[in-house]
Amino acid sequence: MQDRISEKDGDQKNAAIQEKNSNLTVGLIFINLILLLIFLNWGYVSENQYYFNIILMIGALSFLLGGYALSYRGKGYRAGRWLFVASLVLAAAAIGLYLYAAGMAAAFQH
Repeated sequence: MQDRISEKDGDQKNAAIQEKNSNLTVGLIFINLILLLIFLNWGYVSENQYYFNIILMIGALSFLLGGYALSYRGKGYRAGRWLFVASLVLAAAAIGLYLYAAGMAAAFQH
């Protein structure tokens, strides 16, 4: 009986530690994105570089959310997986639009 009680306490401690680690990971993701935003917009940024920086930000978001979604398992972390899939769709759309705009710009050069 004592073993069952200690197993339940161990499971609760492990769940609390995993929840704490998950919260720290989410915080680090936001801090990294803010630092990347500051770094990419430091100094003079031309219009072309600005659009490329948006692509880099979306790619970084997808990479960081992918690490989060693939690291944590369970029902409580399902929102992370959905955000990862949404960021992949957003990244694909942004890259497609960027390539389309680059192709249109090349087509209209005189």
